Amino acid sequence: MTTIASIVQTLEDRKSLPPLCPEETWKPELSKEINDLSEEEITGKTAPSSLTILATRSGLLLWNDDLYASHAISQNISEPIGSYWHGIMHRREGDFGNSKYWFSKVGDSPIFEELYEQGKKIYPKIKEWKQWNPSLFIDEVEEVTSKGEEDTQRGKQLRQLQALEISLLLQYSLHQ
Repeated sequence: MTTIASIVQTLEDRKSLPPLCPEETWKPELSKEINDLSEEEITGKTAPSSLTILATRSGLLLWNDDLYASHAISQNISEPIGSYWHGIMHRREGDFGNSKYWFSKVGDSPIFEELYEQGKKIYPKIKEWKQWNPSLFIDEVEEVTSKGEEDTQRGKQLRQLQALEISLLLQYSLHQ
């Protein structure tokens, strides 16, 4: 039986960080496992809320680089957490303007403070921002991907920062 813990472990054990703008799903069979999880299996909870189920499933699919499947879910979540997953998905597909639009609907996310504090250790440039700023992060990603520099030191730092963001948002999603 597949559990959320085993799926998260598989995603965390990837040999390389997820790309900023993936061109294909990392493991299609993992997306099937994620989609096949019951409501209780996806959250590890008895009688989870529909928001928890949808946000968690969308996040797991996005972490697996399954942009289309994640988008199909996140675009139907009207709460800010859905806008956050939707914004990440558009950033990862390279639709940076649309990503900024969805992040404008997020407001001040509860993960921003921790993302900023941990993120400064990964990508010191964000200290200049004084707080987490999704729009400036989108600009950083756009610049690196437009130059084909995902595998440079800067690109790897941004990929690590993105992985942190996804991990923190997934943890937050599980508590909705």
